[in-house]
Amino acid sequence: MATETTEAGSQAETTSQENFFLLMDSQWKPKEGQLTPDLESIVGVWPLDSEGNVGRFRSNPYYEPIDENSPTDPFDAGLRLLVDNRIEGPQLQLLLLDVLFDVAMNGDGRPLVAKSPDDVPCMVIATSERHRSRVASPDWRRMSVEQLVEVIPDDVELLFNPGGPAMVRLSAEFATSALELTPEQVEKAHDSFRDEDEGVHVLPWEVTETTGTDATDEGATPQKS
Repeated sequence: MATETTEAGSQAETTSQENFFLLMDSQWKPKEGQLTPDLESIVGVWPLDSEGNVGRFRSNPYYEPIDENSPTDPFDAGLRLLVDNRIEGPQLQLLLLDVLFDVAMNGDGRPLVAKSPDDVPCMVIATSERHRSRVASPDWRRMSVEQLVEVIPDDVELLFNPGGPAMVRLSAEFATSALELTPEQVEKAHDSFRDEDEGVHVLPWEVTETTGTDATDEGATPQKS
């Protein structure tokens, strides 16, 4: 199985994004005198440009969860919460807009299409290296949701993290409708989740002079493996 991932526009983004915010494993504790975190304990990064704009989350291919039951990335966490009925579709759509995904390719430039457990043709999508390792694919391509919806074949849906603890099938329409949200609708959705008394809050990044940013990363057809 190929391990290399290509990313559309990655060269331009790499040159403009020089700083990163790290998402650490929640159970990681620095050792005495340790100034830098262990690479294996970094869940992933949000790139930060010179103007303080935060890019989309990228999973760390070397991340090793301290707890084997831990989510491997924010979207994986969202899928698990969806399976447990702890978040709803609109919250997951907000996460769709804020992360990059690894899409399985069949080797000739087209997405790999496979059947879901309920026999629906689906593009195969992984949210982290751990979920990629369960899929035999000759190639992978890292994409935003905007790029993803452009390559969905007709009558094909989206299967996230097949074989994982929270394998979920989403319709193409679900992803497309996330892109149709206006900035005002996205902000209103963030505000409504922030005001909830219970449940998971999905908050946008807020740049400050002292901390840089402040955010939380918690939060279809769910299919448990």
